[in-house]
Amino acid sequence: MEDLGARIDPTFIDELRQYGEFKVQNCFSCGHCTAVCNLVHPGESFPRRVIRYAQLGLRDRLAATKAVWSCYYCGDCTLACPREATPGQLMDAARRYFIVHWDVTTLSRRFYTSPRFMWAAMSVMAVILGFLFLATGGEVQSKRLALFEFMSYDFLHYLGIVVMALVGLVMMINVGNMALHVMKVLPKTPATGPFLWIKDALLASKDILDDMTVQSRFDQCRGNESEAALPWYLSRRVIHLSIMWGFLGLLGATTFAFLFKEPGSHVPLYYPSRLLGTVSGIPVLYGTSLALWLRKKHRGGASFERTMLSDWLFLWLLWVTTLTGYMTEVAVYLPRGSFLGYTIFLIHVILAIELILILPFTKFSHVIYRPAALYIHALWLRRRARDPEPLVSYSVGRPGGVASSA
Repeated sequence: MEDLGARIDPTFIDELRQYGEFKVQNCFSCGHCTAVCNLVHPGESFPRRVIRYAQLGLRDRLAATKAVWSCYYCGDCTLACPREATPGQLMDAARRYFIVHWDVTTLSRRFYTSPRFMWAAMSVMAVILGFLFLATGGEVQSKRLALFEFMSYDFLHYLGIVVMALVGLVMMINVGNMALHVMKVLPKTPATGPFLWIKDALLASKDILDDMTVQSRFDQCRGNESEAALPWYLSRRVIHLSIMWGFLGLLGATTFAFLFKEPGSHVPLYYPSRLLGTVSGIPVLYGTSLALWLRKKHRGGASFERTMLSDWLFLWLLWVTTLTGYMTEVAVYLPRGSFLGYTIFLIHVILAIELILILPFTKFSHVIYRPAALYIHALWLRRRARDPEPLVSYSVGRPGGVASSA
């Protein structure tokens, strides 16, 4: 049977360069990068193995490598490389490439490689959404801020359902595409009964729980002097956790309000969904503001030294959406309605919907791809641990952990 992961493609390295700058052609496999990487466990060899896959054009092997998603891009490997082969930049480019590679709509490629298309798409979406909202509502009350007379709640409700369903479907297909390609390349696991499958699936969830909830391994990746010099509250770990948990809190507040709050009703600030949203927005603003500032100043580690347009898009969109949400909340509690209050609310809703619409096609999608990739490999490691046959061509690391499989 043909090994799908062994198909060599000499043009692959040029494709990768569309999504980041790196010089892995300089690598002579000395192993310095693997020696300094704090995430390497016994039996693993990334990033050296990843570099070799890229050099040979082994696209499918690289796609099935967990290191692409478990790397936190601290830049230690790049600093240690005697040939300036920039392995950290390769990892970053590979993540962008595979977000594009697995997207069945091909829109990701346009968002990543064409600034003109990105701005045009965002502008057209904003104009269409603004027109639809004003056409279905548009009534302005000056005595009070009547948001759902200005904007039709029914239209917003059903539009939200359609958008979420569409984005969810695209993301589900893309993640399924990823899982299909990865599992084709990974060595087969032993056949077992459904009980052991369920047990392994639950244990795999436990394996990645720490990585997903507290991201403790970020603290192992602060060898870069620029990043290590920053206080803990400016660290990448705090930034990521602030954005992630803050965003989940905002999502929870929106869901709670949708299920239990009467549309347009005036509630006090301590009402559960209002309070949760108010509190959750603070870490989002904190994390996005820091990320934007550090990227602008090129401080805080290798991942902030070079920023692509897609990185800016996600951060700015999330920052402005959260800020306009706070401004709308303030306007709601003012004694009278104002044109400015209605305008800010319209901008907030448009940006929030755009943020959801671009999820499958931009950096935002890593919030789905990364957990999915980590879970696939954690499950695979659990399944392989039941096989008495040792692996020859793959480094599996710790059988029960979340170590890299390549």
